[in-house]
Amino acid sequence: MPLTEFGPLQHLSAEAVGQPGQRRFRLRAINDDGAYAFVWMEKEQLAAIGEAIGSTLADADAPPSGPATDAPDPVFPLRADHELDVRAGRLSLGLNEEARRIVILCAEAPAEGEAEAISLEFGFDAAHRLRARIKEEVAAGRPPCPFCGAPVDPGGHVCPRANGHRAEE
Repeated sequence: MPLTEFGPLQHLSAEAVGQPGQRRFRLRAINDDGAYAFVWMEKEQLAAIGEAIGSTLADADAPPSGPATDAPDPVFPLRADHELDVRAGRLSLGLNEEARRIVILCAEAPAEGEAEAISLEFGFDAAHRLRARIKEEVAAGRPPCPFCGAPVDPGGHVCPRANGHRAEE
C-alpha cells in the first residue's frame, strides 16, 4: 500500500456533500505545494475523528491560541491530474509530540488493486478549527427522533418505539 505523506498543510476542513439523509462526508486538504486531497468517510468516522482530535488536544494541553478566524475556504481546483481521492477504510490519529502536530493516517480498505493511504499532519490551531467544523457538519444532518434516536426524514418518520403505529413529524 503506497503511503502519500501529504506534507505541511495550508488548509484542512471537513465538508458534507448532498442533502441530509444522503450526504457524503470528506476531509479536504491543501498542502504547501498547492496539491489537494479529498478523504471520503462515513459520518460516524468523521465524528470519531472530531472526538479523537478533542481528546488529543486536551491531553497535549493545547488550548486555542486565539479567536477563530472566519476566512473563507479556498476554492478547490477541478484538475484531476493533481487530485488525491481516498476512501477511508481505516483511520488513525496520533500526536507528533516533538513537532506538536496532530497526524491523521487514512487508508483505503484493501481491494483487488493497490490501496491508497495518506497522512495529514497539522498544527493545534488547525486542529481546533477542524474539530469545530466537524461538529457543525455532523450536527447539520437529520434531527434524531426523541423516542428511538433514529434520524427523522423531512417527510416524517415511523417510530419503531410506537410499534410502527404513530408517525413522528
